[in-house]
Amino acid sequence: MSQSRIQVNIRQRLQSQHATWPSPGCTGPTPPTRRHVLRGALAAAVATLGLRAIAEPALKPGDRPKPVTLRALSGPQVTLPDAFRGRVVVVHFWASWCPPCLREIDALESLFGEYRERGLAPVSVNVGETKAVASEALRTRKVTYPILLDTDAATARLYGVRGVPTTFVMDRAGSIGVKVLGEFDRHGLGRILAKML
Repeated sequence: MSQSRIQVNIRQRLQSQHATWPSPGCTGPTPPTRRHVLRGALAAAVATLGLRAIAEPALKPGDRPKPVTLRALSGPQVTLPDAFRGRVVVVHFWASWCPPCLREIDALESLFGEYRERGLAPVSVNVGETKAVASEALRTRKVTYPILLDTDAATARLYGVRGVPTTFVMDRAGSIGVKVLGEFDRHGLGRILAKML
């Protein structure tokens, strides 16, 4: 949703004369104030805008990300990128509501099958969602590489992720070699990996 559309939705909510209080499912002695509506709208806008307002400066090729430990969807905790030292690591940030992200998970699974023996280590990091939500999104998919949970989006902020999907490819020394904003092309990423491996 674009920022201008969010602003229009906020304005319409504030100016609506047909709003009822309490709304279904809400209880309380008084209707929300303009401040309450703005706070809620701001929280929704920050989430909808894909971390733009809270991200650190974006990592770029040549940078080495700080180590961070995340809980895996299944299995032990994983420290990025240290757990994959000596391998080419693809760090893919995704969310369940993002169809391109889910297509990329399928593509990474295919690339992992092709390049595993040559040292490829993909990880997909779910941003801002619970374990149950991430599990449900992957229920019909076969994924044999690690899926990590960044429930508070701290790792996404550390990497400077401003929206999903965002993908980083790190060389064997742990430095970022390639950064892809938006959906990657499976064949294009395959060519990049073939050169780095």
